[in-house]
Amino acid sequence: MRMFKEIFKKVFMSEEVSKTVKEVNNIIEDTKIQVKGGLGELRLDFILSRLGKDYVIIKDIIVPGSNKTTQIDSIVISIYGIFVIECKNFSGYIYGNDKDKVWTQIVRKTKNTFYNPLRQNYAHIKAIENIIGNKYNIYSIIVFSDKATLKNVMISGNNIRVINESEILSTISKCKDITIGKEEIKIIRDKIFDCMKTTNQNIREHVRNLKNITEEDKCPRCQIGHLIKRKGQYGEFWGCSQYPKCKYIRK
Repeated sequence: MRMFKEIFKKVFMSEEVSKTVKEVNNIIEDTKIQVKGGLGELRLDFILSRLGKDYVIIKDIIVPGSNKTTQIDSIVISIYGIFVIECKNFSGYIYGNDKDKVWTQIVRKTKNTFYNPLRQNYAHIKAIENIIGNKYNIYSIIVFSDKATLKNVMISGNNIRVINESEILSTISKCKDITIGKEEIKIIRDKIFDCMKTTNQNIREHVRNLKNITEEDKCPRCQIGHLIKRKGQYGEFWGCSQYPKCKYIRK
């Protein structure tokens, strides 16, 4: 019996086979995360579609920012204002406020930090204002997965909302002050669309920008999570926010 065990180890647990198994497992995990992220996007699209015909929805926008291109998850335009939405597919407990540079995520007993999403969305809003002007009432909405629990999330701005996915409709619907004329909605939409006509160029620039990894970059493996700073046994490193489902690490 011992002899068969040794043969099994040599044949099936060799370095090459172990490496292949690890690669296959990574592919399986990445596929699971991508499917989950895709379903999340479809779920968000469905929720926003229920707002009705008075709301114009633009999704997955890449536009020029101050120093580089920036990608915006969704923009909703209505007579009640403009809603710039940043989605975070995070789970666990979330802590932070509008003044912190980084926020904290606690999953089980693991403590992670990630770039302040309000700062990230502020850059998105400024990019939109560069296109349409700064005279409009713009709301910054940060949406976390319903699997995330917002703990001690402190914000002070009147036009800032940090919510869970299930609160999107009610949050937008509560804004009832008319601040934009119906004819202006088309003007705003067309200005954004005109900017998006250079999408191919913007995408190329955006891909180049992504090569310079920053605190708000998406995980290069799963393309869903974000790189967040963690502390390990041998010091700090950057890991995917989707851990343990995605185990990408950059030291």
